[in-house]
Amino acid sequence: MAPLPEAPEPDADVIVVGAGPAGMAVSVELARAGRRVIVLDMQPQPGGQIFRGLEENLAEGHALQPLMAALGPAYAAGAALIGAFRTTPGIDFRPAHTVWEVRRDGTVGWLQGAAAGYLRAGHVVLANGAMERPVPFPGWTLPGVMTAGAVQTLLKAGRMKPAGRVAMAGTGPLIFLLADQLRRLGVRPVMLARTDRLRDQIGALPQLRRPALPALAKGLGWLAQLHLAGIAMRRGVTGIEALGDGKVEALRLWQGARATEVPCDLLIVHDGIVPSVDLAQGAGVQIDWNERLQAWQPATRADGQAMPAPGPALVDGPCRVLIAGDARQIAGAEAAMAHGPLVAAALLQQDTRQSRVQLRKSLQTRAFLEVAFPPALTTGGPAGTTTVCRCEEIDAATLDGLIRAGVQDMNQLRGISRCGMGPCQGRHCAVTLARMIRARTGHAPVPFRARPPVRPLPLGALAALQGRDPALTGIVSLDDKPVVTTDV
Repeated sequence: MAPLPEAPEPDADVIVVGAGPAGMAVSVELARAGRRVIVLDMQPQPGGQIFRGLEENLAEGHALQPLMAALGPAYAAGAALIGAFRTTPGIDFRPAHTVWEVRRDGTVGWLQGAAAGYLRAGHVVLANGAMERPVPFPGWTLPGVMTAGAVQTLLKAGRMKPAGRVAMAGTGPLIFLLADQLRRLGVRPVMLARTDRLRDQIGALPQLRRPALPALAKGLGWLAQLHLAGIAMRRGVTGIEALGDGKVEALRLWQGARATEVPCDLLIVHDGIVPSVDLAQGAGVQIDWNERLQAWQPATRADGQAMPAPGPALVDGPCRVLIAGDARQIAGAEAAMAHGPLVAAALLQQDTRQSRVQLRKSLQTRAFLEVAFPPALTTGGPAGTTTVCRCEEIDAATLDGLIRAGVQDMNQLRGISRCGMGPCQGRHCAVTLARMIRARTGHAPVPFRARPPVRPLPLGALAALQGRDPALTGIVSLDDKPVVTTDV
């Protein structure tokens, strides 16, 4: 028997995927303890979504003072963490790197430009954050319909603000914060259509704890400023529709049976955020359905150690994947920065009690927010000709017909309809499809089976792959192949 090829040498002690609040926090703690850390991020600068573009915006100084003032002190507060991340020895930051595969043995597949390859470490920390919950509704694919996170990206990184009539719909702190930021920049929304109701906030009062009071006061301050500015606001909105010919021209909103149309040039929607689970799932981590969140989240211990999913795996051995911040549990930037040191302490086998106390304190606001601002734009699910899978242009009626006919396994639905086979690999349709199955069957859906690459990988990069594992790429045997003969 031929000897097995030697395993490649590790490139670092820890590979961190994502340079947002959690990823930077865990990297700084590990590097200060003498560990070699490689940090991979898709963006050109560290900061993640919450601190996106902060370095460049601060470097501009007085010229961007109005923008910095509008984005607020919570945005500027990220400068200290970014500074520590940039100056701590031992952190090898690799921007503009897309991660297309993670294995639970510590192997990470990366792509930069036309080059791709593998890196290996003793552990991998997934700190790839969250994404906005997809909100399929009639007209949501029209040009001029955007999510709150996308508009914030344009503000922070593009230094652009909306023009014309802006309507907003949804619920939760992010859309209230964005409305106030736009107000500070001189953009006065024509309507803020809120899906939350007063009884939601009253019902959340038992969840309110003293550490959450500053965050509550901040939110009340945003709403007070919006009211003082005379911005129209509707509560208890039960449905929305974007109207227009070739682009959005109006928002139609319902409050029960009552419909109202609001002319607009831009419609901003937001229905909460959910963990980004594609990398964790591809790594063979167990993914559970969270009924309150109406989305999946990875199964982990409090210190971030991921639980392997049952069944066969590509690689043997213990699970060396940990998950930090919003990629593990939606809780916001402050909690993500508190969770990073806890994950680092667990990897360093240090006492985690202090980190656990800090994390528990930062999570005090979350229970109140989940009850006070429940996801509602997606309540009931899409219907009729509303597009669910944008990549493959599959509507709700087609999927609902298959579900009613008995096709209730997500992988089977994908095979029949191609839903989830597009470039996004189901990131923007899987949660909606799962909620449709949940409504019809009453059971928690099993997500799409994940296979690498979880992000598009050019064929040229695949052909020239660097750092391949000979144990996994070598041909073992062709003895089981049938012999083909032809008669001359």
